[in-house]
Amino acid sequence: MAKAKCREKTSEGKLGEASVDTEFYFQWHITERCNRRCRHCYHVSYDSRGELSDDALLGVADKLVAALKAWGRRGSIGLTGGEPWMRRDAVFGLLDRFGASDTIDHVDLMTNGTLLSVADCEQLVVRSLPLRRIQFSLEGASPAVHDAIRGIGSFEETIAAIRRSKQCGLTVAVMMTLSRQNMHEIVLLLDRLVDLGVDVFAIDRFIPEGQASSHTDWLLSASELKHCFETVHRWGIGHRQPRVLMYRPLFCLIDPESPYVGAMCSAGINALTILHDGAIYPCRRLPLLLGNVMTDSLFEVFYESPILWKVREPENLGGHCASCEYLPVCRGCRAMALAVTGDWLAQDPQCWL
Repeated sequence: MAKAKCREKTSEGKLGEASVDTEFYFQWHITERCNRRCRHCYHVSYDSRGELSDDALLGVADKLVAALKAWGRRGSIGLTGGEPWMRRDAVFGLLDRFGASDTIDHVDLMTNGTLLSVADCEQLVVRSLPLRRIQFSLEGASPAVHDAIRGIGSFEETIAAIRRSKQCGLTVAVMMTLSRQNMHEIVLLLDRLVDLGVDVFAIDRFIPEGQASSHTDWLLSASELKHCFETVHRWGIGHRQPRVLMYRPLFCLIDPESPYVGAMCSAGINALTILHDGAIYPCRRLPLLLGNVMTDSLFEVFYESPILWKVREPENLGGHCASCEYLPVCRGCRAMALAVTGDWLAQDPQCWL
C-alpha cells in the first residue's frame, strides 16, 4: 500500500513545503486583468468586474488569518491573477499585512514579470515580508517555443525579469506547463535555468479549459505524460539546483517510496482558491462555486460544503481511482477529469496505470 507523503524542509534552514497536516494553502487571484493573452490560459475572460478594493482585500486577508488560527493551521498564500502586478499597491499592502501575522509562514508571488521593476524587486527584498519566492513561467528554452504559447517577445521579457530578481537577491521559481507544444523542451529548459541561477522548478499539466478549451490537441496522452514525469524526476534527482518540486497527482507513480515525489489533489484537503470578487473554488482550475469570502464563513465553506465532501469520500471517485492503491497519496487531478470528461469525479484521463 502506498504510504502517506509529507512536504520537505529545505537544507538552507528556510521553510520549504510544509506538512499537509499543518499547512493550509490559499491561492488568491486578486485580479482577472492581465497584459498577456497566453494561448493555454485557463481564464474564461479577463473581465475583472466585481474586483475587490484594496481595503476589501486587506479585510479578506484578516479573515484568512483568523480562519487559520481557528483551525490551528499554518498559512501559505499564493498571490496571483490575472497579472497581480497590475495591482502593485495591493500586492505590497497584502504582503505587509501577512508579514505582521504570526500565522502566515510564507507568500509566493506568481507573475509574468513584465511589470516588475528593479525598484519593485529591491522593495521585496528590503521590506519585512514573508515572501518565500517569486514565480515566473517559461514554456521552453527558446523564444520559438515559449513565444508561440505566451506571445511574441515574452521569452526575453521573462528572462530579463528572472535576472533582475536574482540580482536583487530574490528566490526565483519557474513553472512550466506541459503540453505537446513543449514536451521535448524539459531538459533544455532545466539546463537553461541552471545558467540563470533559478532556485526552484515545477511543472503543471496543460488543461483544456478557458482560453485553451479549443486546444484539445495539445493534451498529452497518458504515455506521453509518464515519459515527461520520468524525465523531470530523472533530472531532479541528479541535480541540486534548481530544486525540482514533484508535488503533483500521478507523480507518486514514478517513485512510490519517496516522501518527496507525488502529492494528493488538494481539493477538499488543505487548500481553497479565492477569486478577484471573493468567490471561493476548490481549485482555480476546478470552477465549482463553494461560496464567497465576503459573505460566507470559511469554516462552513470548507467543512460543510457538499461538493468538498463528495471528493473526500473515495467511493465517489470513478474508474480506477476509487480502488487504486495510490489513492491516499494521489486521487488524480479533479480539474483534468472535469475538463476532459465533464465529470470532476471521473478517473484522471492521463493516468497510465
